[in-house]
Amino acid sequence: MAAYPPLLILRLEGALQSWGENSKWDARDTAALPTKSGIVGLLACALGWARGDARIAALFDQIQVAVRADRPGVRMTDYQTVTGHPLRNAEGKPRSTGNTIVTNRQYLQDASFLVVLQAEEQTARMLEQALRCPVWCVYLGRKSCVPSRPVLEAATNQYADLMDAVLHYPAADRAQYPMQYECEQEHLHLATLHRQDGKPEADSRQFARRRVWRGVISRRENDVSDKN
Repeated sequence: MAAYPPLLILRLEGALQSWGENSKWDARDTAALPTKSGIVGLLACALGWARGDARIAALFDQIQVAVRADRPGVRMTDYQTVTGHPLRNAEGKPRSTGNTIVTNRQYLQDASFLVVLQAEEQTARMLEQALRCPVWCVYLGRKSCVPSRPVLEAATNQYADLMDAVLHYPAADRAQYPMQYECEQEHLHLATLHRQDGKPEADSRQFARRRVWRGVISRRENDVSDKN
């Protein structure tokens, strides 16, 4: 029997998470599941790679990702105001105060996500080492969203592929069924869709579309333990 590929198991938990996917201007949303762009950004922080580093775009192609929502969390919207630099009036004189922008930002409260990463052995070892001893602090989508536990849970070769790990890796404490999941590896009998969170375009903060396969796990139909 061929050896199983190296997989990294991440557990993303925190008081707040936010994985923007369709944010426009002052309205900042969060997707229901962590985005690949956000996960790669988390890995880049652990590696100490600054925004714009060509290695970040390359990492998109070097890893495959699956995500499972053990606890989907409760969506909340935070009302925020931001004051910019003072505007000038018609006479060219600065106003006494800057312009104030109202921005609504969405978060997920008390969520727990399982993230499974598959990569070549050398890349997997590099990511494992970085997550065990990150160069910069990692965060869950936004810098204000601090993990409540170490992000790296395990490095394993006990599962045949991403889907095998998603279906059989132990669920988080207080897991809520059915659990939604999505996977970059093609799988029969699952719904497919495209997410706007793929590889960033060159010299831009725009993200490409990527194809994922999505399904749900029911406690009655799948061998998933809730002892974790």
